[in-house]
Amino acid sequence: MHLNTVTYKTFFIHVLFWLAYSISNAYLWYTFDRTYNETTLYGLSRLPLKIIAVYFNYFVLLKFFFKRKYGVFACFFLLNLILTGLIQTYISASGLINYQSFTQYCLPISSVVIVSSVLIIIHQFFIKARESKQLEIEKIKTELNFLKAQLQPHFLFNTLNNIYSLTFDNSQLAGKSILQLSGLLRYMIYESETEMVDLQKEISHLRDYIELEKIRFASRMELSFNISGNVTGKKIIPILLIPFLENAFKHASNKINDKIWVTIDLIVRDGKLNFTVENSVFPEGKTQMNNSYSGVGLGNVKRRLSLLYENYTLNSELKENYYHTFLQIPLN
Repeated sequence: MHLNTVTYKTFFIHVLFWLAYSISNAYLWYTFDRTYNETTLYGLSRLPLKIIAVYFNYFVLLKFFFKRKYGVFACFFLLNLILTGLIQTYISASGLINYQSFTQYCLPISSVVIVSSVLIIIHQFFIKARESKQLEIEKIKTELNFLKAQLQPHFLFNTLNNIYSLTFDNSQLAGKSILQLSGLLRYMIYESETEMVDLQKEISHLRDYIELEKIRFASRMELSFNISGNVTGKKIIPILLIPFLENAFKHASNKINDKIWVTIDLIVRDGKLNFTVENSVFPEGKTQMNNSYSGVGLGNVKRRLSLLYENYTLNSELKENYYHTFLQIPLN
């Protein structure tokens, strides 16, 4: 069905081209003190040869010009014009062929061949540009799918490590953590397949992850999660924000009895999302953070941001006793 639609469309465009040419050609000859009917019949009688010249040239364009065989194309192009010009002159000048008659009758054929060549080249240029854009889109989609596939095992690996540590101290909490994890994975598997999700769903996903971390850290953690602005109806890339939380909780402390704190601020204002994460840093871990903070998760996010957002801001800075990360993206 699609092929037939394309064929009919192409056929219609070609018919329209020749109709426009015949009318304009008849009008041009009409200006030389001839009747319109006479010029129309004259033009139609010479039209088959012009059609042959144009479509032979079209074949030569596809065969040589667009394959960058310009020398061969030039030879066939000139040969086409000369032969059709000679035939046209022989027919129109009653067998008398000289320089004047040849140039007179060759000019109309040359003009239509050149004009059609320009139109074909322009059309082909737009086709190639569209195909190139489509290939670039497919490349980006493939890379994004790879990044998503890479992110999920990374997230799962970190979370399972956390649950594993709970099994030694509190099996009930470990069971609760597994339930929390199943909800997170359900979101990651099904929602991440879409290009964009509701910001409210992403926030709910963040809350689920925070609840999972609360189970692990219990009373050791001081956490603040603040949301301001209208989040209703806003869209965001799925699983974009969770790696920032992963890194915050990962680097907040590596000691069992350390008190840690994490502050999260999500602000929607002026069509933009401002997302800030700050976390405590244990003194011995500063060097470790400098070396490892750009791990799989965060590096993944940076790449996804560069692919999907033209304008975004991402800043990370290690302060004296805490780490600060700020992300700003436009919202759809």
